[in-house]
Formats: sequence, C-alpha cells, structure tokens
Amino acid sequence: MGMLSNYRVIDFTNFVSGPTCTRLLADMGAEVIRIERPDKKKGSGPYLGGERTVDLGLMRGKKSVTLNAKDSEEHEILMKLIKSADVIVENFRPGVTKRMGIDYETIAKIKPDIIYTSISGFGQTSPYKGRGAFDIIIQAMSGFMSVTGERGRKPVRAGISVADICSGIEAAFGTACMLLDREKTGRGNHLDLAMLDTLFATCNNPVTQYLCSGKVATRIGNEHPQDVPWGDFPTADGSFILAVGRTNTYRDLCKVLHCEQYIDDPRFCNDEVRLINKQACHEMVASYTSKWKTADLIDALNKGGIPCATVNTIDEACKDESLIARNMIVTLTHKTAGTYQAPGSPLKFEHDAPHLTKGTPILGENNREVFASIGMTKEEIDALLEKQKKVRTFFPEYAMD
Repeated sequence: MGMLSNYRVIDFTNFVSGPTCTRLLADMGAEVIRIERPDKKKGSGPYLGGERTVDLGLMRGKKSVTLNAKDSEEHEILMKLIKSADVIVENFRPGVTKRMGIDYETIAKIKPDIIYTSISGFGQTSPYKGRGAFDIIIQAMSGFMSVTGERGRKPVRAGISVADICSGIEAAFGTACMLLDREKTGRGNHLDLAMLDTLFATCNNPVTQYLCSGKVATRIGNEHPQDVPWGDFPTADGSFILAVGRTNTYRDLCKVLHCEQYIDDPRFCNDEVRLINKQACHEMVASYTSKWKTADLIDALNKGGIPCATVNTIDEACKDESLIARNMIVTLTHKTAGTYQAPGSPLKFEHDAPHLTKGTPILGENNREVFASIGMTKEEIDALLEKQKKVRTFFPEYAMD
C-alpha cells in the first residue's frame, strides 16, 4: 500500500516539476488524482501505444479525472473532490488558481487542514512572478548554467531538466513535511516553492564560495575545483572518468599505474600542491592511463579502491549490473500502451518500499471511480460524461505553465 496510502492528492500539474512531485507521492502510495481538461491534447512524441513516453514515466501510478473548472457545475464537483482531499499540488503561474477559485486562501476557508503545494518559476511573492519559466530559463538565471560546460567555451544546459526535477523533489519533500506536521498540530499549510530558489540553493558550493570569498566560479568541464586528478582521461582505446579526492587515494592510483616515483614528487605529494600543479598532474596521469585498455584499467582501479567509471550511454546504463540488481528498471502496465518499462524508485526501505506496477492512466480513466467516491450517482456521472463528450471547449487562461 505504501507509506502515504491514506492520503488523497489532487494534482493540477503539468510539464515536469509538478508531475515529478506528484509522481514521488504516488510512488509512496498516495492516491494521486490528476485533474485534466476534457479536451486535453497530447503533446509531442515519441509515443508508445498512443501515449507520450515522457508521460508514461512521469504520470505513473496516478488516476485521471476530466473536469472543466470554468463550468459552474463541474467546478462544484471539483470543490467536492477538493474537500475529500488531503493535499493539493499545482504548478500554474501565480494568479491562475485565484481566477479558478482554487487558490490556497479560498480552499483553506472551507478546509483549514489542507496541505497545499504551489510550484512556479519564481514564487508567489517574487517581482518576476508574472514571467514564464522553463527549465532552461531557470538554469540560466540561477547561475547553474554559468558553471556548466568546458573551460573557455560557452555555458550549456544540463542534459536533463535539472531545475524541474530538483524542484519536484523539493516539493515532494516539503509536502511530506507538511503532512507530518499536520499529524502533530492538526493545521494545514501552504508551500510556495520557486524553481529559481531551488536551483540557486542547489548551487550551494559555488554560491557559498562567492558569498564568503568574492571568488566567482567558472566552467571547468569535468575537472573539480579542489580535487586533483579528477575528470576524463585517455586510454589506449578510449577514455574514462577518474575521481581522486584525497592524497591516500592518489598514492594508490600511482601504485596501480606503476608510477610510484610520483608519490612523493613535491608537485603532487599532497592535496594543496596537486591543486596548484593541476595541469602537470593531469598530464602525468594521462601519460600512464593512455597505455592501458579501458576495461583492464577500470578493473585494476576498482580492485585498488579508486573511484572510476566509463561514460555510459543511456542504453548502457539500462544494462548496468548494479541498477538491475537494485530493481531500478520496473515493468508497468498501461491500458493502451500495454506493458512497458521505466526507471524504478531509488527509495529502498526496509518496510513499505515502493512496489511499482501501475502505469500512466489514459485521459479520464478513473472518472467513474473517483466521482462515485464523492457521492455522485451513476446517473449523475453518466450525464456529466455525456456532457463532456459534447462540449469540448476549455479556456486558455487556465493553460498550465
């Protein structure tokens, strides 16, 4: 059932940040009910069985209900559904929920113990709250992008939507904290989470360095600002990643590479001098790693307790022995896409660990079940669904940002 199995979550989210939050709640057993437009159009592909593959991962384990919040009759049903819930999660642009009549202040008057999570680009109180925000915008504004990329070349975005994903994780954590606090105090709460705040906080090391010393971090590619040798190094048939954090590990590295003469070299013998002589140290290490075949070197370094890795492509990562052993690829089922696989949960508890089997719902799949749970009769549900078939308008100001 999961640790959160007694909680009902109303999900007004779209794109990545909000759905990441509610996916984590669903993984832990919460009943997550997505409120979706009756005329919702699918976004861009790729697709599997008519469903977007991104949705097959992000929306797993949830339920789907179709309601038009602008329609007075359907808004009344929505409010009944909200009254039955423990949590609301939304990632509209600030101001949209007020126009919809489902903002925190309005809901708290009728349900004082509601747990309400708002995710937006800049937060409800920011002078930028009216601006649009996508992941790449937040990566740029937060400083994250300025330290991402190779030395001397232009900034680049991370290869995944790191601002969205980190915000979703923080939001899920904050939601769980509010639920725990409600168990102790009985009070509701509102989390106002900004993607810009989140990614700025994620840049903890370079931000703290600047605030304490005035030194502005720059792009250094795969190198480390303090530890040497660190980064990508050549082999006889390719390259690999090496991470040496302390002098004792450096000594072990020299033994594996058969260059013990450099252990006590005054340029490399401790952490401080290796940092000063980073380029020379990297060149020395590269001259030895380039004599090895990658597989042989990785094997020797692992036996020597030295952190290293090849750079896996996604298909190679999906075959990784550790990820398979840790059940990080799960098999899910979907009404039209059939059986498919997706990343599992990294939360490995001794008790009540996530057991993931249910895939993404199709649009409106759970209408009858959910509407019946708030007291609607079969006739009322039939009439509502017939009405939704005929009326396919939804109002653009409620488009999720």
